[in-house]
Amino acid sequence: MLRAGLSKPAKVLLTVAAGGATTLLTSWAVGKLMQRETVVRPSRQVYDYIHDHRSAAIASRLDPVTTIGGYSVIGSFSILVGAMVAWERRSWRPLPLLLAGALTEVYLQKALKRLVKGTKPPREASLGPPGDFPSGGAARTLITFGLLAHLLTEHWDSPGERVVIWSATSGLVLAQGGSRLYLGRHWPEDVLGGWLFGWLILRTLVKVDDILAIEAGPCRTSERTRQSFAR
Repeated sequence: MLRAGLSKPAKVLLTVAAGGATTLLTSWAVGKLMQRETVVRPSRQVYDYIHDHRSAAIASRLDPVTTIGGYSVIGSFSILVGAMVAWERRSWRPLPLLLAGALTEVYLQKALKRLVKGTKPPREASLGPPGDFPSGGAARTLITFGLLAHLLTEHWDSPGERVVIWSATSGLVLAQGGSRLYLGRHWPEDVLGGWLFGWLILRTLVKVDDILAIEAGPCRTSERTRQSFAR
């Protein structure tokens, strides 16, 4: 727990540093664990089964879904919706939080790939360029849309509205990650690792948002939203 005597910048920096270290170390440990034969063997069996039963019609429909995690889509959506949320809340916080999420994912992912040194699926089995551990698209989708869902719902009083937003966000994250596997661009453990990596970053960003909100004054932060990240 952060000491009450710390300044707001110090609390934010301490939270970011601790969150970044936890994200990198946890994801690295999981990435190394997933390279063991006991994990690789069933993973390849799942991959081969999906590849052997892949439908060209379904694959063509999933191709736009998998691009949701691309930098151009994520960047454009973040700027548009982030600006709308910032305007509605009369607060600058959404935009730098979204920017921080994007930059953190980029640089920590590069470090993680070098540490884990995972393998890529064969190019002939992949509909599009294959990737290694962790899936950056899966992570970016979870971070961006999860953070937007948090920012949208933290002041809402209606449980039903929060359920709708979080359900839609979860469905989008599952669909994007599942499309990476169905199209053969990632091993199953890459997608799972991307979700874990993204969730850890999102959890840190939510903590930072809570610090900024508390320091800014009284704020009706959604208790349900904070509990969902299991502090």
